Amino acid sequence: MKEQYSGALLVAASAAGFATLAIFIKFAYAAGANTITILAGRFIMASICLTLILKLRSVSLVVDKKMALRLILLGALGYGSMSMLFALSIMYLPASLAAMLLYTYPALVSTLSFAIGDEQLSWQKGVALAVCFSGLFLVLGVSFANVSMIGVILGIGAALVYSVYIVVGNRLLKNVNPSVTTTYVCAAAAIVFLLAGTVTGELILNLPAQGWLAITAIALFPTIIAILTFFAGMSRVGPTNASIISTMEPVMTVLLSVALLSEKITPLQIGGGILILCGVLILQLWAGKKDIIRTVEQS
Repeated sequence: MKEQYSGALLVAASAAGFATLAIFIKFAYAAGANTITILAGRFIMASICLTLILKLRSVSLVVDKKMALRLILLGALGYGSMSMLFALSIMYLPASLAAMLLYTYPALVSTLSFAIGDEQLSWQKGVALAVCFSGLFLVLGVSFANVSMIGVILGIGAALVYSVYIVVGNRLLKNVNPSVTTTYVCAAAAIVFLLAGTVTGELILNLPAQGWLAITAIALFPTIIAILTFFAGMSRVGPTNASIISTMEPVMTVLLSVALLSEKITPLQIGGGILILCGVLILQLWAGKKDIIRTVEQS
């Protein structure tokens, strides 16, 4: 029982870590950083730290060439693209709304899995998807008034790319240590953003201290700490329970955005967010334990 409690606390700590991502990105923007600099800094720091941690744990980073290529492509094209779209959406949307849009990914993963034949549709899953997308409709508002359509497109694009990334990753990476996967993904994304920033001249090195502090916090809390605590907790409570506890993440993002960024959220959007969470919980509890298991790729 003690392990269950400690595991639940670790997963909750992981959710809190992931919840800070949008908040720290807002802080980095406010300090003068651009998207390329934020993402390059995040993934460079994260990949270095994760490599060192795996070395200290005597976990081998060696994989065959075919698997290494898959990991690099997933990091560069998949997770890198999702991170870019999400960070850009935060330029146009409140952090709370961007987080709720991203958290539609469990419903999108299920939808994609039905389309390619990885899952079968059941009435429970149908109910869950209907609830999720009803929540999304409320979050955006019936008339889309006062909502940046560019931000919405970027936010939904991030969720869609993330969903494809998860479906593809679950097919291709079943036999790879999740921590090794994350290290390769972060390293590949780091190289892409570093090269992009160097070639375009958009890499900003003379940021004020608060800018580098925000980027360091992005690498530390919603990346390294969140990943490590999630897997430590999941080993104690199991993947399904860990996934359910992780639904705290968007709730925490909303609370942090209100407390730290003074963002306002309408009652309609609160109701939509609750519906999205309810839909995710239905997917977890009713629609089968293997459907939406949060893995290291979700960091």
